[in-house]
Amino acid sequence: MGVAGLFVTGPVWGNAVKNLDLRDMQGFADAPVVHVYSSSGEKWDKVDGNRSTHIRLGFDAECRFHGKNGKAYEGEFEVPGFELLGNVSPPKTGWPIQFADEVTADLRWTGGAPGFDPAKVCNAELDKRLATQPGTNRYELLAKGFSVDYAGAVTAVYRLTCWATGLGKTVWRKPNPAKVNVRVVCDPSAKAEAKIPAPEPKPEPKKAKLASAVKSVQLKLNTTDYRGKCPAPIKVDAAITLNYPAEIKYRYLGDHGHQSPVFTLKKKNKGGTWNLAPWSRNIKPLPAAGKLATPGMKHGADYQGWMKLRILSPVDMSSKTVHFKVSCHKAPPVAPGGLQMPGSRPQPKLPKLRTGGQVSQPAGGKKKPREIVIVGSKAKKDADKEKKGATVIRPLRPLAPGRAADEGR
Repeated sequence: MGVAGLFVTGPVWGNAVKNLDLRDMQGFADAPVVHVYSSSGEKWDKVDGNRSTHIRLGFDAECRFHGKNGKAYEGEFEVPGFELLGNVSPPKTGWPIQFADEVTADLRWTGGAPGFDPAKVCNAELDKRLATQPGTNRYELLAKGFSVDYAGAVTAVYRLTCWATGLGKTVWRKPNPAKVNVRVVCDPSAKAEAKIPAPEPKPEPKKAKLASAVKSVQLKLNTTDYRGKCPAPIKVDAAITLNYPAEIKYRYLGDHGHQSPVFTLKKKNKGGTWNLAPWSRNIKPLPAAGKLATPGMKHGADYQGWMKLRILSPVDMSSKTVHFKVSCHKAPPVAPGGLQMPGSRPQPKLPKLRTGGQVSQPAGGKKKPREIVIVGSKAKKDADKEKKGATVIRPLRPLAPGRAADEGR
């Protein structure tokens, strides 16, 4: 208990303050509450003075003489910045103060407390949270609100006067102050919520792109510059490289609308390089002035064409186009001694792709193309293993009189 001063008049037996102790508040359970709101949605700037609150402080007081019915004292409780509304205990007079162990009262904020401004408390906490929480939006904090426990915000006092009894005179004593904690509630702001910027749409996660089943295709012809007796056999060999097992549908295309039936390659084990069904064309040169070119012609090829492989599914893709030309003439004459006359040269043999599986090639003639299913084999270098997947190729049939000049086999 702190005693600021003591003044005594009258005889020794005059009344006096025997004890006065108003204790500092511990914690916030009994602390008064102040509400602050935002009038603009930009910051907290107004205190709600219409809200009442409550306070409780530890207390011990007594006069030397109580007087009849406890009329020997007069008490006055004060909290700076707050106005007492009622329910003050102990009351101002007429109650045995010596039995009181606490002071309680209803009150409301009116402002003016030295060194304490509730609105500034809210805005200081707002700036603190913005600085320590990166990515936090100012309006989001204002819209949600929060509370701040402010220790020792104001200092309360209780003034006690002990009146004279009988012939004694009055003795008074200066008050004993106590620190009061205050809970500041920074109310949520609807105006701030309306100012929260709309969140930017998040980009959709990129879906993993599955690699195509077909990695590459290759196509070769047995010759690209044929010179000799016609019709000329143009044979096609092809292979496909797969990234993973897949069912492949394909056909061969050529000049003048030439096309093969649709073939199907089924693989059920793994990816890799696989041979495709072979294909053949019999090329008969286009007539020039009603007859074929004469042997040893020098003005150019009788026929120029091309072939390529077209993948139909699961993707649409094609191989490179391979061009060829055909020069037709009769067998060159034989000179005395069995030497062959100039005018024809043998064609170098191109390496063939190994084929596998059973292939049923359509016979010559104008039949409706049909789909052919090929169960191919992996390309292998071992000749013995090649026999296990050898392709059955029907021999080329000679062109019958009246057949088309370009006939697929």
